[in-house]
Amino acid sequence: YAQNETRSIRKEVMVMVGICTHLGCSPTYRPEIAPEDLGANWKGGFFCPCHGSRFDLAGRVFQGVPAPSNLVVPPYHFQGDNVVIVGEDAQGAA
Repeated sequence: YAQNETRSIRKEVMVMVGICTHLGCSPTYRPEIAPEDLGANWKGGFFCPCHGSRFDLAGRVFQGVPAPSNLVVPPYHFQGDNVVIVGEDAQGAA
């Protein structure tokens, strides 16, 4: 949906569907750098505890994990500075 490095309309706000693309579990937010259980290369992101899929902070899937694709970024837009409308883009398309 948002085709840029952060996969977001505003780099400071990330909107994703919190469902792993493998079998539908809920990945957990793991912001810490290089925790013992995720290894030295971990720079923060989302980890699915069900089968070990890993996603970076923009929801992009790591290679070699069960999840086949990135976390989904749904259509959304901002209404003012502090309100996010999820489910349709700025033109009203779902």
